[in-house]
Amino acid sequence: MKIERNRLLAVSLALLLALPIIAISTPMAKADSETNGTQNLSVKTEEHWRNIWYRFETPLITLIFPANGKKPMFLWWYTNDSSEIYVVKFKGVIEYLAFNLSYYDRRYPADNSTIQDIIQKKYIEPKLSGLDAQARNQIINKFLWWLIGFHRPYLPFSACTWELTPPELVSKDDVSYWSFNFTLKRVPWWRPGFRFAEDNIEIRCRFYNTTTTETPDPNHPEYNYTVAAGQLKFDFVVSKWQWNIDKIKNFVDWLNVTHPGLNITIPTYKTGLALWINMASIKLEDISAAENDIQNQQENVERKSQMQAATLNDQYYSVSTNETQKGQYERQLKLTNRFRERARIQFARRERTFAGFLEFVPWARLLNETGGTVKYVNVTASYIAAGHHLRLFLCYPYFGNHTLEHDPTIGLASAPTIPTLINPITLAILIGATIAIAIAIASIKIRKKTVNIVNVQ
Repeated sequence: MKIERNRLLAVSLALLLALPIIAISTPMAKADSETNGTQNLSVKTEEHWRNIWYRFETPLITLIFPANGKKPMFLWWYTNDSSEIYVVKFKGVIEYLAFNLSYYDRRYPADNSTIQDIIQKKYIEPKLSGLDAQARNQIINKFLWWLIGFHRPYLPFSACTWELTPPELVSKDDVSYWSFNFTLKRVPWWRPGFRFAEDNIEIRCRFYNTTTTETPDPNHPEYNYTVAAGQLKFDFVVSKWQWNIDKIKNFVDWLNVTHPGLNITIPTYKTGLALWINMASIKLEDISAAENDIQNQQENVERKSQMQAATLNDQYYSVSTNETQKGQYERQLKLTNRFRERARIQFARRERTFAGFLEFVPWARLLNETGGTVKYVNVTASYIAAGHHLRLFLCYPYFGNHTLEHDPTIGLASAPTIPTLINPITLAILIGATIAIAIAIASIKIRKKTVNIVNVQ
C-alpha cells in the first residue's frame, strides 16, 4: 500500500510540474469560421472622405484608399469597431539574385556589386587560370563595363507618380464588384534606369459585393480561387521588365566570340522580382499619419503602428521588435501541404471579433503579348519584423519578357488570439492539482506516516 500510495503521489507531482510546459506548447483554440459565409453585401461609396480618401462601407468592412491615386495603399477595419485600422502599403519592387536562396533576402540584391561578387568569383575567374594576366584583365574589365549600365535593384513606389482609374460598378450574371486600377505613370528623375516601368506596373483592384470563384484562364480550370463578399482582390501586373542579369548575356556573347575555348556559361535565370509590402495597424486617431504618408516618402504609418504580432499560415510571429536592426535576415514563408491552395498572413490581436488578413495563391500567371497564358510559376514569400509592423516580400521568379500577373487578397476573418503563457483553464487545472496533492500529503501526515514523493521506492 505504501509503495502504491507513493507512486500515486509521485505521478501527481510529475503532472503538476509538466502542466506549465504543456501550457506553453499547446496553442489556444481559434475559431475557424470566417467572413466568407456572407454571400452578398450592400456597399456605400464616398469619393472624398476627409477630402483625401475614397471609401467603401459595408455592414462588415470599411475600406479606404487615396482618392487621387498618389500612392497605392489600403486601409480597412471592421465597420462596427474602428478602434483598429489595418494597413497594407505597397513599398516598391526589388530585383534580387537567386543563386543562394529562392526567395528575397536583402543580402542578395541584383545590383552591380553583388552580381560582380557572385558571378565573377563563381563563373568567370575559375575559367581564367590558363590565360595570361593581360587577357584576364581584359575580360574582367569588359565584365565591369557591362555592369555600369545596370539599374538599381529597388524602385520605391512612393517616389513614383501614380494614376487612379476611378471605381466603377461591374455586374456579370450573379457577380458584382467595384473595379479600379492604380497605374505607375512616371518614375522619379533620380531613377532614370526605370523608365521602362512607366505604364507597365499596375495594381488592378476588385472589391466584391458578392462571393464568387475566379478562374483567370478557362483553359486552366485547376487554377482558381474563391473571393468572399467584402474582400478586395488585387492583381499585381508587371510587363516588359528589363532584368539586370539579362544584360550579362551580351558580355557572354562577346566572350564566346573572343575566347570560345573558355566555355563560360552564366545562368541568367537565377534572379527574381519581389513586391515589398508593409503591413501595419493604427488607431483611428492616428489616421492623419496615413494621410501625411500619402504626401511624402516617410514611413509615418509604420511609426504609429500598434501591431504586435501576426499569424503566418497559423504560426504565431511577434513583430514588436525590429529584427532588421538586430542582424537578422528575411525568413522564407513555408508553404506546407495544408497551405498549398493559399498562404495567409493575419493580424493577431486580443479581444477582437475580426482581424485583417492578406492572403495569396502560391502561383502566378505569365502572359504573352496577346494576353494568353504562357505558363504558371510558383510564388514564394519572405518576411521580417521591422518594429510593430511586418515587411512582407512576395517573390516572383525570373519571367523574361512575359507579363506577370498575381492575385493577392485582403479582408477580414475571425481574429486569431495572441497566445499567453498559461491560459485561465490551464491555471484552474494547476490550482486544482496543487490542492489535491496538498490534501493527500496532509492526510498522510495526520496518520503520521512519512512519505517521500520524489524518491519512490
